[in-house]
Amino acid sequence: MKRLIGLLLGIVLVVGMVGLASGDSSDSITLKVSCVVGLSVTIDKTEYNFGQVAAKTATISTETIQVTNNSGGRTEDYTINSSTSTQNWNIKASGDPSDTEENLFSLQALLKSTQAIESDFSAKAFLNADAGDSQNMTEANFGTSGYDGNNVTDTTVRNIWFRLHTPGTTTTQNEQTLSVTITANDASLF
Repeated sequence: MKRLIGLLLGIVLVVGMVGLASGDSSDSITLKVSCVVGLSVTIDKTEYNFGQVAAKTATISTETIQVTNNSGGRTEDYTINSSTSTQNWNIKASGDPSDTEENLFSLQALLKSTQAIESDFSAKAFLNADAGDSQNMTEANFGTSGYDGNNVTDTTVRNIWFRLHTPGTTTTQNEQTLSVTITANDASLF
């Protein structure tokens, strides 16, 4: 019995030595992690009032409206969408309304660090109210040089200005309500 135990102990020692002799001098491990950071954007005002504006008139917002990436660490791309009014007017998605177009208005948005002026909006996109149609806030459409909705880093603030062109003719004097939505998207959108 002593011999059998000795033999088994010898085999275990030999196997252990062989295992040590064939081990690697280094090894590695793959680590994985995901940041739990959701997309998030805020607009610092809940409304802006253009006031009383005559028909056939373009007017530009004069109060700074800030759009902030408040995601807590995520870089984002912004899209913008507008819905038509709650009453009589409808948005015209290309160009300003003519003097004879009834209840049609146009709306443009511009990301710019300082107060926008009329010429800043030339050659920029008009907001389109088609259902589900969000437009990319690229420099060409809704931004200025180095100041747009592309790759907006966390805590970055963008000032947004609006240009509204009232209808050529209207069937109402009632205040109209327009809705604009800015959406944060993954930075690889555009």
